[in-house]
Amino acid sequence: MQRLKIDFVSDVACPWCAIGLGGLIAAVDRLAGKLEVELTFQPFELNRNMPPEGENLGEHMVAKYELTAAQIAENNAQITALAAEPA
Repeated sequence: MQRLKIDFVSDVACPWCAIGLGGLIAAVDRLAGKLEVELTFQPFELNRNMPPEGENLGEHMVAKYELTAAQIAENNAQITALAAEPA
């Protein structure tokens, strides 16, 4: 059986990383018995300037991406819909 080592680099607070991981796990499951996968998680900090007490997500999105509250709500709805789809 072929072996594949995957380093999954992500930030635990990133919704896109979680969606990507779901797709990766689904792909690995589909290849069960054909491919042996060694999955290793590697941390990556998207916001290195995050204060220890955290920050308001809405305010962060406005400052970083110059989005309006309506755009943030639309993006969150799209992320939620994608996350709910079967991988």
